Amino acid sequence: MANLTIRMDQPEKDRLMAWVAIRRSNATAYIKDLIAADMATGSPEERAAAWFRENEAALSAEAEHIEKRGVPGSHLALNHPWPDAEV
Repeated sequence: MANLTIRMDQPEKDRLMAWVAIRRSNATAYIKDLIAADMATGSPEERAAAWFRENEAALSAEAEHIEKRGVPGSHLALNHPWPDAEV
């Protein structure tokens, strides 16, 4: 399995570490086992469809936000001077 980086808030990470310690395991092995079990279940298309169903409301809200206000930070990219521009 390739490297995986999961970012989480410190209180959430502390709870995970305590939960894993009770089971005499470590967080990396636990998360790798979860991912391996998930990957073994169903086809990539089925997993993607399930993920979409679970996150459809959040995706819709994000799309609506982008439609109303644009892509966050896009003004920086659109107005950034070229590397050889005089500033």
